[in-house]
Amino acid sequence: MSGTASETSRQEALLRLARRRSADARARQERPAPAPSDDAGHGHAPLSHAQHRMWLMERLGRGGAVYNVPFATRVRGPFDADAFGRALTGLVRRHEVLRTRYGQDGGEPYQEVTAARQVPVRTVDAAGDAAQRLLDAEAARRFDLAAGPVLRALHVRHAPDDHTLLLTFHHIAVDGGSLEVLARELGERYGAELAGRDGEPEQPAPRYADFARRERAGSDALDAGLAYWTEQLAGARPVPLPRGTAQAGGRGEARTLSVPLAPGTVDDLRAAGRAHRATLFTVVLAAAFAALLEATGEEDLVIGCASSHRDTAGARDLVGLCVNTLPIRPGLSGAADAGALLPRVRDALLEAQRHRHVPFDLMVERLGAAARDGGGNPLVGVTADVLGPPPVLQLAGARCEPVDIELGGAKFGLGLYVEEPTDAAGPRCLVRFDRGRLDEGAARRLLEGFAEVLDSLAAGRRRPLTAGSLLDAAGAGLPEGPADADLGASAPAVMTVFGELLGERPGPDGDFFLLGGHSLLAVRVAERLREQLQVPLTGLDVLEQRTPRALGALLDERARARRRPAARTPAARTPSARAGTVLVTGGTGGVGAFVLRELAARGRPVRALVRPESAHLVAADGVEVAEGDLADADSLRAAVSGGVDAVIHAACTFTSPEVDVAAMRILLDGWRHGSFVFVSSVDAYGRPSVTDVAEDTPPEEPLTAYGRAKLDCERMLWEAAGTAGRGGAGVVRAPIVWGPHPRLRDQLRWGATGALFQAARAGQPVVLPAAGAVPPSGDPWSGVPWIHAAALARTLVTCAERPPHGTVNAVGGHVGWGEFAGELVRLLESPSEIVASPDRAPGLLHRHRYRAEALAEELVERPGEDWRSAIAAMLAL
Repeated sequence: MSGTASETSRQEALLRLARRRSADARARQERPAPAPSDDAGHGHAPLSHAQHRMWLMERLGRGGAVYNVPFATRVRGPFDADAFGRALTGLVRRHEVLRTRYGQDGGEPYQEVTAARQVPVRTVDAAGDAAQRLLDAEAARRFDLAAGPVLRALHVRHAPDDHTLLLTFHHIAVDGGSLEVLARELGERYGAELAGRDGEPEQPAPRYADFARRERAGSDALDAGLAYWTEQLAGARPVPLPRGTAQAGGRGEARTLSVPLAPGTVDDLRAAGRAHRATLFTVVLAAAFAALLEATGEEDLVIGCASSHRDTAGARDLVGLCVNTLPIRPGLSGAADAGALLPRVRDALLEAQRHRHVPFDLMVERLGAAARDGGGNPLVGVTADVLGPPPVLQLAGARCEPVDIELGGAKFGLGLYVEEPTDAAGPRCLVRFDRGRLDEGAARRLLEGFAEVLDSLAAGRRRPLTAGSLLDAAGAGLPEGPADADLGASAPAVMTVFGELLGERPGPDGDFFLLGGHSLLAVRVAERLREQLQVPLTGLDVLEQRTPRALGALLDERARARRRPAARTPAARTPSARAGTVLVTGGTGGVGAFVLRELAARGRPVRALVRPESAHLVAADGVEVAEGDLADADSLRAAVSGGVDAVIHAACTFTSPEVDVAAMRILLDGWRHGSFVFVSSVDAYGRPSVTDVAEDTPPEEPLTAYGRAKLDCERMLWEAAGTAGRGGAGVVRAPIVWGPHPRLRDQLRWGATGALFQAARAGQPVVLPAAGAVPPSGDPWSGVPWIHAAALARTLVTCAERPPHGTVNAVGGHVGWGEFAGELVRLLESPSEIVASPDRAPGLLHRHRYRAEALAEELVERPGEDWRSAIAAMLAL
């Protein structure tokens, strides 16, 4: 390169840098200051209202693939995977919402931007049906919102010049407008990488956290808008979908039916809209109301439509969830045909859009029980839309086209859509429905009626509406409530839990919402019933079933379904795991056994690593058994292979630290994705000089060999976490574990508390440290931190689902040796005397108290988990 050319390039680079710095400075000056908040100091921001609803759906058990957003592109021609990976990494570095995780503090969620890192792009060679299965599975794989990331990238190579790129996002981070921004910027960055140019835009990207803060700061000014919506929706009920033979077990499963529209139909519908000063969407929405009027015979209907918050210049290039749901409720009475409905729908839509900034979740909160019907169906269970051409990723030098990937989940009970024509296909009319809410025959008749209404509007032809005709043809009635049958085995427990949490014990048909229930309370009801009955249950189940009778019937059905033969497979022949499988080590131990119960209660498939002689102890519970041992390297490798989605490492040898460290190394080598939770010990703190030991207290000598091994394992985990596709991690430090299990009973009798137990059982003096004997400060208190096994299990499973990304304590409380010994003597009916001695019981000289703040919500004591009840249960075994 000549000197002149080199100098020119250098000047151009300096100019770009100067422009960027100038733009950054302008942006800092023009950007509104974030609203004052408690999170400003440590990087936490509130969730937007739309994000909060997504987060709550996850908590209710309505997450999974339903809110995954797959964005797939077929690339024919040359493709540079390395350049694409660099472009994607730059894109994620620019848009913070793509590297944000969603934790919670005191039950309230927050968003936290994580450090920018290289985005891995997994490359797999596959073609034909195998490629499609791979893409479908990747698009449906769950995200961990607490751990992040909320973006995955897959490159499927069919041939040297034929590829499919799949980017899968979680809806909490993107909407349709975001995909257009991301497609444009990613294409530009890829082209710049190929050309060796700097593809960074001059203007900084708007930050979604700022958007959420501004929205939350303006919540107090929404009273007028909420008053409007409260009045507008007073007395409204969900659309009574004709069920027919809808599959009760198919709730949440989506099915799509479609029919083609004649060429030119969409243009004719636009023309019909212009004649009434309405948009194409308004015409389609009017047709949807007309079809539902015919199907149900109801003249008071509500349809939800999506509304964007991208109506300001600063939000147009914003990546994030910037949508809201507007319930549209026009009066339909007396309308002779769909054309007569069009002005009413237009006016109702325009009025709703004037109040579009009121978040939908606040409307639902204000409506309370009126937001659902007697069957638990939401007020806005039907939607309508016009589906334009999907966004397309355009990559330099290649021919690109969108790839449709169908997810099986249903966000709404029914959606009525018109799909605009593309170069590859003509216009279509579609219905997408929840198979548990709508019979397929009724859905097909709805589709036909919807298409007929659209055809008549496009042709300018008057088509009289006949209310209820499609409902009569379907031979179906409205959704029925639970039959007045036997209450079953589980309903009494449901009534009891309702009474405990709602403050009033209801009858069999008491309504959860009318008793004051709400979404977060539904989560707590589900948690308590799962714990008591050991049957899978989610908060969404509570919201949908609503009454003890219906919820009890569901629990009985699931309890019967769980009574099936177990799968038992030697670890050396471990098969591929089912989606969501959690590997638990130490499954027959005092901690592992409770972890297995908790996972089963949450409906998670489990693989348990157990010794062959102990396999029968867990096989009866339907757990997949992987036979092995911590000292058997081959069995460990086999157990962690096969695609497990999380690992809870609860096993240890207690007496062989070197075996524990070697086993941890093998498990980490086999860990490929998902989360990893390690059950450590408070011994890893050593002997801190402070009495009050917080979760960030550094370890101090002296460390026991057991504690040092735990600390070594923790360090190995942090080195592996987040690398090579691995997910989030958590270290849970626990003290002595109590609970009704033979292993824990033996620990009570022969472990750290063994001397006290044996003395009390033998009627001998129980010797305790004298007051002031604890060195070095002479503290009068000495005792033991403890945790109930059930509380520890809840904590571990929660950490596997939402990794804490740090070291946390799981401590239920602290018991002084004096009161512990007194309870032992009482329960054993022992004549022993409790004596204090300054010279004896050196193993009891503990003065530390351990704080457990990060997991406080999970550690809240439940009935039977107090230390006295735990000791009594252990002695009764």
